[in-house]
Amino acid sequence: MHRETPAPEYKISLKPEMPTYAGKQATEAELADKLARGRYLLTIAHCLECHTPEGRSVVHDFADASGKGGRTFRGPWGESVSPNITSDPAAGIGQWSDDEIKRAITQGVARDGRKLKPPMAYAGYATMTAQDLDAIVAFVRTLPPKS
Repeated sequence: MHRETPAPEYKISLKPEMPTYAGKQATEAELADKLARGRYLLTIAHCLECHTPEGRSVVHDFADASGKGGRTFRGPWGESVSPNITSDPAAGIGQWSDDEIKRAITQGVARDGRKLKPPMAYAGYATMTAQDLDAIVAFVRTLPPKS
């Protein structure tokens, strides 16, 4: 089955510091490539928005710190800080297995067994396909180490 997907329509203006791929609709051919699919899924799931620290002017530092984590969220659960999801072996998830990364995404459980706090939307990602999870893990592993 093939459906035409309309171009994204944003009700707010996009900031120039957003990743250049943020508004681009992926083609079927691009989605067949595992890394391109992972990049696309991270974009539409807004993963890097939470896992990238805010800059000095409350603007995300996508150019230098994409995936580094460190963004603080406050809510009824208390306070949570987004973790580093780069390939850094000490500060990030470079030492995590693929299954540990998938468990964090779909069940909200960190490598050490602790439950991840909101706004990690693992309940929304729990029904992702194996193909999509594999693509996300493959792309996350390409994020340069940042500490």
